[in-house]
Amino acid sequence: MVYQTLCWCFLHAFFTLYFTVLCYLRSTIETVVRLTAVLLLQTITWQPLSNTPPPSKLKQLVREGIPLSCRPALWYQLSGAAALRRTEPAEYYISLASLGKVSSTGNPELSLDLFRTFSNHLALSSHKALEAIRRIVTAFGKRNESVAYSQNINFVVAFLLVVMGTAKEEEVFWTLAALLERRLPASSVVEGSSGLNVEQRMFDVLVERKHPRLIEVFDRLECSLGGLTGEWFSRMFTTALPAETAARVWDCVMVEGPKVLFRAALSLIKMNEPALLNTCHSVQVSRILKWRVARTYQADMLLKIGFKSIGTLKTDMLHQLRIAQQAALSVEVAAHKKRLEDILCTNAAARASKATGKSDNPLAKALGQCKGQSLPVPIHGYATSKLTTILESPIEMWGEDY
Repeated sequence: MVYQTLCWCFLHAFFTLYFTVLCYLRSTIETVVRLTAVLLLQTITWQPLSNTPPPSKLKQLVREGIPLSCRPALWYQLSGAAALRRTEPAEYYISLASLGKVSSTGNPELSLDLFRTFSNHLALSSHKALEAIRRIVTAFGKRNESVAYSQNINFVVAFLLVVMGTAKEEEVFWTLAALLERRLPASSVVEGSSGLNVEQRMFDVLVERKHPRLIEVFDRLECSLGGLTGEWFSRMFTTALPAETAARVWDCVMVEGPKVLFRAALSLIKMNEPALLNTCHSVQVSRILKWRVARTYQADMLLKIGFKSIGTLKTDMLHQLRIAQQAALSVEVAAHKKRLEDILCTNAAARASKATGKSDNPLAKALGQCKGQSLPVPIHGYATSKLTTILESPIEMWGEDY
């Protein structure tokens, strides 16, 4: 009797679990099919490369998350990659990749960076995957010759390959082109250090508007957000957030553009605001913004705060803010260059006069005349070579003395 009862309980539990799992899978499949159908229908009616804003229904569905199995196809459609591909010949990518293969052999920096791009990820550890990254990056460089090479592009390409699959190399290239040329044309991924400086200035202004108490804490601790949050923008959260959370942010970027990056960044600041307000040292700020952000697995909470609790963040406002910060940065760079010219030319002239004991030394006169000028014709000498090297280097490398 006990044996029969146990058998009956086991069978009841087994079939209950079986039908529960079956119903869950059926519901999940129906949801995926419905979401895919709606998204594809919205994509057909909305042109991703046009200036018209995306439909509200489409934005709402994407914010809820694109299923993993649908993400490759929908990223390809929603980013505008499919439409962009139709504007070029069928063999366009193959020809670019073949040209890039020749030029990439003379780029040792790219060869070194390949092994530093998600090197521990199984999908990217093979020689085939590394060569796919190389081909896509060099093809993108051939398509956009004005864009200087940056390791940040490697991370974007690698993340696309992980999500869309290494077998879809050409689709990844067109998604990269649509993303960086149309969705994020002025981002730090493309613009390099100058673009990162602009975006970081924009983020500082937004943090000051949305979280003024945090700015007081950062000023008191003499802590700069630029060194802690720079990779959020330059690598589009690929190395800062968990993979699925970063993919959820990218879902929205494909439809809504660069403002999503700022919403996600402000959301991370808001989620960690209580801990940041209680910090007593800049090292604690660094730990919070790196360790906690790397463990942000609540993608739904991140996006909910970003879109519901941050407030208004319109594209036009961000565009005007970008223009203002670009102008301010240009003024500061010009002022730094002028100051460098004054310091280096004056010091070089003084050293030349002291070494010769003559005030009418030709080198001293030449260096004195170069003060405040852009030096169109190089003057041979240590001071001029140093001046040229410093002026051509990024502003963040000039050091504290300047």
